[in-house]
Formats: sequence, structure tokens, C-alpha cells
Amino acid sequence: MGNEENDGLLEFYASEALTCPRRIYFRLKGYPERWPEFVRVRLNQGVNTHNVLGEILAKRFGFELEKHMILRSTRLGFEIHGRVDAIRDFPIEIKGKTSLPRVPYDYHLAQLNIYLRWAEAEYGYLYYIKLHNEPMKVISRIDFSRFPIVKGPNFKAFEVPYDGKLFRETLRHFYNVKMHYEKGKPPKGWNDYACRFCPYRYLCHPDEE
Repeated sequence: MGNEENDGLLEFYASEALTCPRRIYFRLKGYPERWPEFVRVRLNQGVNTHNVLGEILAKRFGFELEKHMILRSTRLGFEIHGRVDAIRDFPIEIKGKTSLPRVPYDYHLAQLNIYLRWAEAEYGYLYYIKLHNEPMKVISRIDFSRFPIVKGPNFKAFEVPYDGKLFRETLRHFYNVKMHYEKGKPPKGWNDYACRFCPYRYLCHPDEE
């Protein structure tokens, strides 16, 4: 999967890696997003958290922020677009969460893995940070002395190696959605806890509208 120029390919997002295929399908088909209000609040907190932590990574450690990347495959007929939160010799992906996971989520690992593939880096980092209306209250207590392994209350960092098997699984996931897209038939959805946060919930559960 390379970076050669080619038009007319289906566009997936790195953030969609290993997420609900039905949600990706609805996005590709152009259905309007309807975000639940409580999700909007979290999204705003997440943007603020990214901005504050990103500024530290840029000014103190020389990282480039929001680097746009594309991986293309004419053979598979699609390309993957993404914005790497922070990158220098390796990528860092920042995730704001209301509660911190014990281990990284599979789809976050898959997203970071795409960035590792693109950057040809051997490892990267997933930073989970607790969402807060004032992100600096959390970030000011983070210890950066052993960067990129950073620690602090309401914060977790995971060092993640590149995984070729996971990358191939991600490509299969996107290719499956592409097949459904071309047939005009929605794939089966996950129907789990993630549905509460989905902007296309109204399509899967119209009776709740």
C-alpha cells in the first residue's frame, strides 16, 4: 500500500479502523450526522485537550501536529486518510476519555498502526487523558521527565509496536465495507455500547427517534 497519486478511489479514515462497518457505510453514502448532545460536549472537551497537550508536544519536544497522511491501494480500490495528532520520529495519538482504559482499545491500536505503517516507524504511543472542562488541570500534573513515556494521574501512556497482521486485518475490514458500498447494501452493525455515541443511530434505531 503506497503513496502514489491516484484519483477515484474510495476514501476511508484512519479513525474508522476496526470500527462499526455500518457506521462507515452510512458516512460513505453521505447520510447526515446527528450527534447526541452529550457526545457534542465530549467532542469539544476532546478538541481542547488535544490542543493543550499538542502545544506542549510541539513547543517542548519539536513534534509536528495534525500531519495529514494518505495510504493508497489501486489494487484494493481505496485509500486511507488520516491526521496524525503528533509526529517526529514516531507518531503519538491522543485520546480524551471520560474514563481511562486498562489496556488500549483495539480500534485505537488499529488507527495508530496505520500511522506507523505510513511513517515507516517501528513503534508509536497512545496517550489516554481524562476529559476535563479545563484540560490544563490534568495536563499540569503530567510528568514529562521520561518522555515519551509520560505519567500522571488521570493519564495513561502505552508504547505500541507496528503490527503487520493488524494492518492486514484493517485492510480486510475496509475492503468488506467497500464491497457492501458497491452493492448498496448496509453491512451488519455492531449493535453494542458504541451505538449510544453514533451519529447514525437514527438510521439503525428509527423507532427511538
